[in-house]
Amino acid sequence: MATTRSDGPTGPFDTAPFHATTGGSALAGIPGAPDFLDGLAAPAGCILVRGDSGSGKSLLLGAARNLFAAQGHDVSVTLDAPGTGPLVLDGAHTLDDDALAVLRQLVQRGDRPVVVSTEARPHRAALSELVAALHSRGPVVDLRTLTATEIAARAHARELALTPDRLHALHETSAGVLAAVDAGLDALHAAPDTDADTVRAAVTAHWHDALRHLDSEILAALSLCAFGFGMDTGDLAAVLELPLESVRMLADRARASAFVSRADTTPPALRPLIGAATGVTRLRELLMRLLTARVESSTLDDATALALADAGLEDPRLARFLCNSADSAAHGTDDPGRASRLLTAAVRAGADADTLALRRAEASLRDGDLDTAEALADAVLVRTDTLTDAELASAVRISATVAAWRGAVVRSADLYEWLGPDRVGGDAAVAATVLLAAGRPESATAALAAGHAGPPTSGTAGAALLADGVARSVEGRGGAAMNALSRAMSLLGSGANTRILPDSATAVTALLCLHSGELTHADSVLRRALDAERESGDTRIRLLVLSAWTAMIGGDLAAAAATVAALPDERPLPGREALCVHGLRVGLARRNGDVGALRNAWAAAQPVVAGYSADLFSLLPLGELWLAAVRLDDELRIAHLVEQAQELLARLGEPPLWGSALHWYGVQAAILGENPSRLLPHARALAAAAEVSSYSAGLAAAGRVWLRLLREEADAAEVEAAAHTLERIGLPWDGARLAGEAALRVPDTKGATALLHVARTLRDTAAPPSPAADADPAEPGSTVLTDRESDVAALLLLGLTHREVGARLYIAPKTVEHHVARIRRRLGAQSRSELMSMLRALGYGEPSRGDSRRSPAASPIVGG
Repeated sequence: MATTRSDGPTGPFDTAPFHATTGGSALAGIPGAPDFLDGLAAPAGCILVRGDSGSGKSLLLGAARNLFAAQGHDVSVTLDAPGTGPLVLDGAHTLDDDALAVLRQLVQRGDRPVVVSTEARPHRAALSELVAALHSRGPVVDLRTLTATEIAARAHARELALTPDRLHALHETSAGVLAAVDAGLDALHAAPDTDADTVRAAVTAHWHDALRHLDSEILAALSLCAFGFGMDTGDLAAVLELPLESVRMLADRARASAFVSRADTTPPALRPLIGAATGVTRLRELLMRLLTARVESSTLDDATALALADAGLEDPRLARFLCNSADSAAHGTDDPGRASRLLTAAVRAGADADTLALRRAEASLRDGDLDTAEALADAVLVRTDTLTDAELASAVRISATVAAWRGAVVRSADLYEWLGPDRVGGDAAVAATVLLAAGRPESATAALAAGHAGPPTSGTAGAALLADGVARSVEGRGGAAMNALSRAMSLLGSGANTRILPDSATAVTALLCLHSGELTHADSVLRRALDAERESGDTRIRLLVLSAWTAMIGGDLAAAAATVAALPDERPLPGREALCVHGLRVGLARRNGDVGALRNAWAAAQPVVAGYSADLFSLLPLGELWLAAVRLDDELRIAHLVEQAQELLARLGEPPLWGSALHWYGVQAAILGENPSRLLPHARALAAAAEVSSYSAGLAAAGRVWLRLLREEADAAEVEAAAHTLERIGLPWDGARLAGEAALRVPDTKGATALLHVARTLRDTAAPPSPAADADPAEPGSTVLTDRESDVAALLLLGLTHREVGARLYIAPKTVEHHVARIRRRLGAQSRSELMSMLRALGYGEPSRGDSRRSPAASPIVGG
């Protein structure tokens, strides 16, 4: 704080009493009060207080008058008052230019203290010159609105109790303007027990009174600002029909009125008050003038158009502009919801709601707002008799897409069967894709036979290629299918295509690759689409989820987990992606050997599992969830989906390119349950598929070895060959698991040792090691247990048996038993329960801070 006593031009004056009592005075809580009092004590003798209406300028100048009077000075408050004592002049912005010139000369002479307050008028030259003169002679104190903390301090100085709800009400309705704050505090002073609503009423009354004292031009400017148009001088000049110089002065006055923030916006609590003061008729007149000015000058933009529609303006020019802007927005990916907002605003602006219903539904779908898209499409479907076939087909496509995204492809297929081949028209290819995904090949064929291709746009051609690719894949013609799908991706990925389909060509292509063991191709397809950033919203999320699947199947569990963790969480995932994510989480937990995480992931998946219907594109997550259910002895919860999936494949003629993945899961489910009889049907299906697909042939060979292994008939050589085959077709984890389990079952030691080596090799191939950090000698496992003993300890704490630990680490159960015995001796544990407690206390159940190597829990689980 500055010195509080100083010799000014007319003698000493002391501000210490005012500083000492500021907390209990009228200046309490005013943001600039301490600086102002310090300025009075300074020898310069000139201070400028600048602030909006109601910011506390008069309170500060009143304090200055009292201070000077207490020191025995003869204080002048007007320019024409004689004398050489301090001049304390409130409201310099109200003086004419001649008076401002006289005041400036007085300041420049510097022979008496001058304290002046003013509102900002940056476009008034005479006032700007005075401000510059004052600034050269002393401090400028700029006042601002009060924070909630400062309001509380001001209330405390007046010995008023502000409860949190009262403080919130006062801060919100006053917008922090001092005069409005004091109006609320006065109400509390008059009735200390009053509630927050009474505080709001008192502040609102203050604002109403302030608005009544404004002239019509300022009120018009405030109205435009309140409805989102800022203080643009060009708009004001056009709307109010004033010269630009007059408008600049008007804008300055409006900004200083306390109804406009520094960002040229209106505080939310004040907007309805300004609207009420303006009146509906006057407001509509102003908005109409603004629209006309913008349209005639070709400066109407989306933000202004949306604000006009939000303000309730109806006009065909506005509606037409919003519709045209929505067309442009539909091609962009930066803001998927923009087109939907523009079309909704167009309806408010007077556009026909029925005419725009399909476009709004499509835009809502693009934005991921499935509820709105479905409601709009349903509203169209109930008007079937008034629609053209093309409109009806579009409504069905949107509803079918919503259903597919929600995991109800069966409903999607029902919609297209209801539409029928005669009305499907140019959407025949879309219908065929959906019907094939639902396992209804006859209906798909009928749709393609009766429908017509439509105009040869990229979207129509791409949809036809997508349907052709799916059909060829179902027939087992992998090369032809991939060719068609690749061309579909090229056409449907162009910016010209704006139709949303039940599934994207990129997703279907990646899925076919994943079902066929083409992991490198799947990764390339997905990475190219994601890097191009052509997809947005839920479509992009689908591609991210599939990229996580690619990583998990290929053994890169860390990358898969990181992708899942990074998925956007602003809103719940649609059912299809939710099922895929749940499948990923149980798959990661199963592969990491984390039984607790597996139970949690399985439990979290139940709501989605209960409401899902199986389709051709959901077989992978269904397979993972099936294995989780078997592992947790809870198979009945998913039996209906497994049955649906098997029936779907049967209706499609057991397509090898799609069905082999599910049958491989069936093989693993039988292995988990150690039930060779359940393995046989899946092994036969894989053997039949082997004639078409090398991937299926590899799975069939591994299935035969698993069957022989369960019957204890397999030898080490055939197991090793099958394990390497699984690695070759993109399943190194499965190969490591087969070799590891076989090592525990083959009778000869040499064969078991060889298989353990194969398992370790394939495990390392599946998960490239991360860079190892230097071990911290203070960590458990570096000084207490060996590395292998640490691995065994960590797995014991997961609740695994000796046999399961051995399978995970590719060592014999007897070896695990020896390790456990050594650990007990090393730690001095007298019992298993004591051993477990000691291991937990030493931190062996948690990742080591100094060791970034893969946890032993990252090894593949035998039996799940």
